[in-house]
Amino acid sequence: MPPTSRSSYSGFTLIEILIVMLIISLLAGVGSRALSQWQQRQQVKANASDLAYFLNRLRQQATWYHTTIALAAETQGEVTYLVAKSESRTGFVQRWVWKPLSPNVRIIAIQGEPSFYGKRGTAWPGSIEVGNQLVQWRIIVSAQGRIRYCQRQEEECG
Repeated sequence: MPPTSRSSYSGFTLIEILIVMLIISLLAGVGSRALSQWQQRQQVKANASDLAYFLNRLRQQATWYHTTIALAAETQGEVTYLVAKSESRTGFVQRWVWKPLSPNVRIIAIQGEPSFYGKRGTAWPGSIEVGNQLVQWRIIVSAQGRIRYCQRQEEECG
């Protein structure tokens, strides 16, 4: 049986391999930037969720002990903390502190004077904004003591 003729040029050229590697590196660069932005958005959302949970616990504490809990921001160095203090009852003041879970997330603003009252679970309305350079979330405390959070850019966030 005679041998079949095969081309001696089977495979890829160096130029073809370099072009494919260039395309892969460009896609990887775009993908890593998108992944980084997604991670930053998720960090802010996790912080907003954690802060809403913290505020719900404060509301429960105020209702359970029939006391007033006021919120304020305190700055130490470059980090801003949310500090909650109960009213003085028999000379004893309780203090709770919330700080952002991620170092690149910070408390941007506190609007109003959000506080919780022990009677009927009511509150002094206000909002707290947390975020970074990419996205911001607002945690809203209503006069009825309800707490919700939404992205700052959404229209219904108010």
